[in-house]
Amino acid sequence: MKVRPVILLALTALMLGVLVAACANSRPAPDDSQILAPIPAYGAAPLVRVKLAAPSAKKEVTVDAGKAELRIDGTEHSVSGPLTLTHSDESATCGELGGGKFIEITPRENPAHFSLDGRTYRGTLRLYATSDGWEVVNVIDLEQYVAGVIGWEMIASWPVEALKAQAVASRTYALFTMNENRGNGKNWDLDDTTRFQVYGGVGPTASPKLWRETANVLAARSQTTGMVLTYQGKGFKTFFHSTSGGHTADPYTALGIEASIEPLRGVDLGEFDRESPKHTWEVVMPASEVNARLIEKRLRPDSPIRIAADQVSSSGHAQTVRVYAPTGHYVVAKAADVRFALGLPSTSFTAERNGDEWVFRGKGYGHGCGMCQWSARGMAKQGWDSARILKTMYPGSELKTLY
Repeated sequence: MKVRPVILLALTALMLGVLVAACANSRPAPDDSQILAPIPAYGAAPLVRVKLAAPSAKKEVTVDAGKAELRIDGTEHSVSGPLTLTHSDESATCGELGGGKFIEITPRENPAHFSLDGRTYRGTLRLYATSDGWEVVNVIDLEQYVAGVIGWEMIASWPVEALKAQAVASRTYALFTMNENRGNGKNWDLDDTTRFQVYGGVGPTASPKLWRETANVLAARSQTTGMVLTYQGKGFKTFFHSTSGGHTADPYTALGIEASIEPLRGVDLGEFDRESPKHTWEVVMPASEVNARLIEKRLRPDSPIRIAADQVSSSGHAQTVRVYAPTGHYVVAKAADVRFALGLPSTSFTAERNGDEWVFRGKGYGHGCGMCQWSARGMAKQGWDSARILKTMYPGSELKTLY
């Protein structure tokens, strides 16, 4: 049977169209190594190198470690009391004691801690001079690090079982990140900001009553010593956030990560986070400010008349949104980009133009992936233990004690 040339041409065009569409809509192949990797065996808590962001941005800091050992490029000094350290011309200088590329201060008193910029830390302080400034790094064992995270990532007075869940998630996240970053030539593994997880040490030096290492925090850390979460025998990146709004999101929706494993695919948490101030929210903003913020972040079109969800995940979080121009044309933008441009709490939102104002209504706070901290609190208040909380937040995961 002969096939007419017209039919052949039509079939060829159809096949080409399908291929082009597939290429246009395809995403890179998932790379689970971004969120899943082996965790080495440890006989004891390993050391963590934490870059202190605020001190690293200054040209001068004052450190008080009491009686301490000071090392400048290998030369050791016994010191006592406050020390003023200055960065200049690719060198870190400690007054009359001289300067160099590397300074290390190790407290020798018991308890061993130091004060820097009005905050107390445990462990050792290192300063690395570079051409761009310096890096101020706190070197501390993992368990002390976890104690310095829990009370900053959660409210230190929350139920111990919720804090224990945070301790395990923070320990696992830190270990994954440490092993991910080792060998990259940096002098630090993670920093103390929300870019990784918030680490604030013991607390403000002048106000011991405000220290975050409360009895509950220390109990949460000690009762979970060495415990991490695993999936299929490997460690994974245990993301967490403040408030889910009822349903957690997958890594792609929340963070644009092309990877998916069972513990991070998102889960319905119901109303456990209902006491969060961001369980639901409303933001009202002048239309002129919305326009200015979108322009600043290079999100077009100008003077939008409508902002609506385009692609939405099963969690209710938008992945992309459409921003409509007065002409009716629209551009598609990443929901996370719009969220950050407008300062919205989450990507689970609706937008309504009301005259000269925009009204944004939504639920949740943060990227939405992994453990919902306010839901963990709600579960603990209902008598759940940390193991059950973690199993619910990260389905398919298993607890393992490394040391």
